[in-house]
Amino acid sequence: MKIKELEIPAIVHKLQTLSERMKEHSTKLPHVKSDLSKFLSGYNGEKSLEFHLTFLQEDLYHILHDVRLYDGERFFQIDVLVISPFFAVIAEVKNLSGHITFDGKFNQLIQSKNGQERAFPDPLLQVQRQITQFRAWLKKSSLPQVPLHGIIVMSNPYSVLTSSEYEADNLIVKPPSLVSSIDTIKKQYDQPFITQKELKKLTKQILIKHEPDQSPILDRYGLERTDIISGVFCPECNSFPMKRVYKYWTCPKCSCRSTSAHLSALKDYYLLFGKTITSKQLREFLMIDSYQLATRLLQSTPHLTKSGHYKSTIYTISEQINL
Repeated sequence: MKIKELEIPAIVHKLQTLSERMKEHSTKLPHVKSDLSKFLSGYNGEKSLEFHLTFLQEDLYHILHDVRLYDGERFFQIDVLVISPFFAVIAEVKNLSGHITFDGKFNQLIQSKNGQERAFPDPLLQVQRQITQFRAWLKKSSLPQVPLHGIIVMSNPYSVLTSSEYEADNLIVKPPSLVSSIDTIKKQYDQPFITQKELKKLTKQILIKHEPDQSPILDRYGLERTDIISGVFCPECNSFPMKRVYKYWTCPKCSCRSTSAHLSALKDYYLLFGKTITSKQLREFLMIDSYQLATRLLQSTPHLTKSGHYKSTIYTISEQINL
């Protein structure tokens, strides 16, 4: 049973917006685009598991994607968490192409692709750390302990896998083998450790305590507001800035006219700068001068709530604006 569905991570939306609105001369733009590609690859890797996970016994397993919890000292994130009354499985998903070697001697994963080699942290160590942190979280939350197992899922169907002095080969699977690996783990247990009622309580607490990463995206790359392109982008040709002429946003390049193009810009603002905005900040970001126009746009925009009066007025943008 799916308890927490797989969704496009918020970091992907933020990085897509950031890559579109960063000034082209920024030396940090390649880093941002590289990270965007990495997170998209991770999402696609997890998505490739969805079909295979449907073959798990629905009334026995609860499936949660992208769980982020606090163990009392630090946050940790689990790609896929499969929980039953008998045991739980933490799946670390890697979507890497090329020739992949698991190096047990130096605890690293080596990707060989297009004549180049690149080293990554050992995913086994990542899984072991997540197991330790999840166990600590269960104890801190006064929840029943269940046996924990880790699996490394190499989701790219075309990657070639080899290992060198790697003692955990049996933990490495491709998506079609994931369910059979979980079934093999199930054979180790004759009796459940928790009841179905306790299982429901456990998964409910995970959902309650799940905390998405809301850290400001600009801080992640040491960027300032001056590094970001302001203005309303044209929905037809993507040029900027559109000009406000009477009731319309008008594109100087393709002559497109729109009454709602600013909504996309407000969504960008929410992803880049956070959920609060003032009239002055709106005018600066949309590149308009009129206080009255800014007030009308703010008051007529859905998913905004107003607090304060006059110059101290602040508008809070709901996350619904990102849907």
